[in-house]
Amino acid sequence: MKASPLLLALAALSPACSFLSPELSLGTPRFTERSSGAARAGTDSSLLQGAPDTLFYISAVSFPRDYDWQKDSAFGAVNCTLKFYRGQEKLLSVPAGPAQKISAHPDKHHIIETSLFTEYCDSYGTTVKRDGELLASWPEPEFLQGICMKDGALYTIGRGVGTKGFSYRRNGEVLMKIDNGSVFGGFDKDTYGATGALYQDGGALYFAYKTEGGGMCTAYLVKDGVPEMLFSKPSLDIFDIKISGGRTGAFYSENGVPVFSFGGKQVNVRAAGSVLWDDGEILQLGGEPCVVGHFRRKANAPRGFGLGREGTVSYLYDGSDFFYFDASGGEFLSFNQPGRGWEDYYFFNRHCASFIGGELAAVLTPRVHGSGAMMVYRSDTLKYELHGFLSGIAVEIDD
Repeated sequence: MKASPLLLALAALSPACSFLSPELSLGTPRFTERSSGAARAGTDSSLLQGAPDTLFYISAVSFPRDYDWQKDSAFGAVNCTLKFYRGQEKLLSVPAGPAQKISAHPDKHHIIETSLFTEYCDSYGTTVKRDGELLASWPEPEFLQGICMKDGALYTIGRGVGTKGFSYRRNGEVLMKIDNGSVFGGFDKDTYGATGALYQDGGALYFAYKTEGGGMCTAYLVKDGVPEMLFSKPSLDIFDIKISGGRTGAFYSENGVPVFSFGGKQVNVRAAGSVLWDDGEILQLGGEPCVVGHFRRKANAPRGFGLGREGTVSYLYDGSDFFYFDASGGEFLSFNQPGRGWEDYYFFNRHCASFIGGELAAVLTPRVHGSGAMMVYRSDTLKYELHGFLSGIAVEIDD
């Protein structure tokens, strides 16, 4: 793990810290829809001069100038404008809000490759759009856990409102419906990418889920819509199931003992048998299978956040708000309530930052009206003057 120039740069901007903002009333995350209004961009172009092959994709929402979007007294009744940028270049500016079935909530924006996907859920159903254009809609309201395009079709996984199951869909049509089961991964997870619980590996589309009943816990891996039962046992607490590089990983606790298998081999993440894991996700760092999550050194010890790999467990924090990693380079960055520089900005969710090439790029929106939102990368800034906020970023290295 290394100190990020981004965190050092922000430390110079202001002095103390409250990292996330409960004050922003955008509705319950991944539940309540709302809206917003209009923007324009400005920049320090030196950011792009040093790295012409690095492309930054940034999503934003702007509001009418006379509307206080931080208080959000209209609770989504105000029309808004959804914007999408590549660096300074504005790629998209479309009306949004309830009438357009485009949410203003940052959790509902997903930058996937070079497109901006939005999800909208209300009592009338679910709508998915790409760059403002309709891809699919269906009458059942769902909170999406995964979105992925494959061979020109839209695939989604969604949890029904007030249900204990999920639906797997192609262009809005149900391919699989599980009434009592939970999917591994999602947009808010540390090791699942921009597409959430749905992802491609070796050209195939995957997700995994578990069911519990009759004293048994059963794990399934789904490849291109075909489920395969991996194992079914009593007294299991399954943390994660994932395909990575063509190899299947499973991380679970059996009768309180953590078990991590990857590619058919056991990986020791117990550190001489003293570590008990409460949760965790599977990843690879530089080709090495690892897990990241919360653990205890012994049964009644305080809980910490760390990284487990063969024979060792590295302690990172008591708890970690955000964890980012670069699989190919083996680098990672974890931070929890940075000490300085963040208190004056909104940083809505993990998709407000992207970690690539060992560097963190982040979008930050000032709490004070009149000062510009910005993207920060390698101590440089790219500024956006808008009455609203930046909702996400993705970084692409153009080969």
